[in-house]
Parts: sequence; structure tokens; C-alpha cells
Amino acid sequence: MVRAPDLSGLDRPERVRALKAALATMGGGSSPVTASDLRSAPVSGAAPGGRHRSLHTAGKTGAAGVTAHSVVPVPGALADCLPGGGLPRRAITTVADCPAFIIELLAAATGGGSHVAVVGWPDLLLTGVADAGGVLDSIVVVPDPGDRSFSVAGMLVEGMDLVVHRSAGNVRVSATQTRSLLARVRRGTAALLVVGARFPAPAVRIDADITAYHGVGAGSGRIRGFDLSVEVVTKGAPPREVLLRVGRDPGTDPPGVARRAPRIPGLQVVRAG
Repeated sequence: MVRAPDLSGLDRPERVRALKAALATMGGGSSPVTASDLRSAPVSGAAPGGRHRSLHTAGKTGAAGVTAHSVVPVPGALADCLPGGGLPRRAITTVADCPAFIIELLAAATGGGSHVAVVGWPDLLLTGVADAGGVLDSIVVVPDPGDRSFSVAGMLVEGMDLVVHRSAGNVRVSATQTRSLLARVRRGTAALLVVGARFPAPAVRIDADITAYHGVGAGSGRIRGFDLSVEVVTKGAPPREVLLRVGRDPGTDPPGVARRAPRIPGLQVVRAG
């Protein structure tokens, strides 16, 4: 397990700098970069053509014992599905491998002032976060953590607000690995989002898929937005569903421009060229 630097007495920006410095000394491809360095790259999973909109996030007081300080902000439409109106800190949330949805979560978190790390997702290009109202300078990216990806994530949760970890393939994490990681998560400050791995009994499970595109007519036009169907399952509560509309408001499009998306696992929106 990778040991985190001593973060006691440090404010959040100082914690982030200390963690980045510690990662840079590890070698093995784990050196971090800031997402703003990727500003000129095309976006995987973001709304084609870009969009500029006000970002509505939530982190309100909700279920007993859950306050704005114990959650990370999420898009407003998703907040009502989560205890406390956000992603729970010091807990593990499993999330579907849907890049468009992850971009929205990153935008909401950084737009609300959170510092974020993305581990093990080199092809998640993040320019769309800024288009969605987020802050690229608040994202640290560790594109290739090598064979210590969960150790890297375990270190980052001790100082960040949100850590997104992606595993290649549908990996099953053992109970022993889960206990070790969860101990670090509970000592830390961050919400840990795990993509592409199956954890026993996560605090929250979120499934998301693109269900429709908007702006494309019969052989003409371009995609101006899309719908994300999201299902949230939390402990002790029935599943809750919400539709997130990203980009241009479908109500402003001419009739008949919505196109249903095929239900293909792992579907990504990419920019050609």
C-alpha cells in the first residue's frame, strides 16, 4: 500500500500539492498532470460541439446526519436521488462506465469548489468539464498508475474531495482488498467513485446510459445535447431514477429531432477527426 504524506495542518490547496508531489516520486507511470494541460484535446464523453450553461449543483442538508460538508456536489437533477443531495464522502460509490455522465459529475464537483483526481482513465479527455461549467485546474489526472491503481486512489482520498478510479474490464474486488481500501477512505476526506470494478456492498450504486440525442434531424443538423437516464441505489432505499438533459434544451429543438440511442454497454460519444 502506498503511504500518503503527512497532511495534518494543511489546507486543501496545500494537501493537493503535497499529494501531487508524492505521486511524482513514485515513478511507474503514476506521475500526475493537471486537467487544464489537456485543454486542447478532443473530449470523450462530452456533449459534441460544446455547450455553455449555468451549472446547478446541490449539497444541501438531507438525511439525518448528512450535511453539505459530508457530500460532494452533483448536478441538481441528481441531488434529490442521493442522501444529503450529493456523493457521500468517506464512502465508496460504484458508477457505470459512461464517460458522458462522469464528465457531468466532474463539472458539478469542480464547479462547486471541489478538488478532484481521476486515476487510470487515460482516454477520458476532460475539456468538456469546462464547457459544462467546471474548473479544469481543480482536476488532477493520474492516467497510468501501473499495477498500484487502488493504492494511488487510497492515497488521494486522504486529501482530495472526489477521486474517480477506473479499472479496465469488469474487475471483481475481493473483500480483503475492499476492507483495506475502505479503511483509507473512511480516514480521508473524499468521495471515492469506482468505475469498471465490482465492490461488495458499496454505499451507493449509480447506473447511467445515454438514451437520446437532440439536434439531429432527418439526415441533417448536428448533435446539440443528449439525455442521460440515471438510476441510483442506496442502502436501505428503493432504486430512484432521474433523467439528466445535457446541452441544449430539447424543448427548443424543432419537432422530431430526438433520436433514440442504442442500448450498447460502454457507449461513448466521441468527436471525429
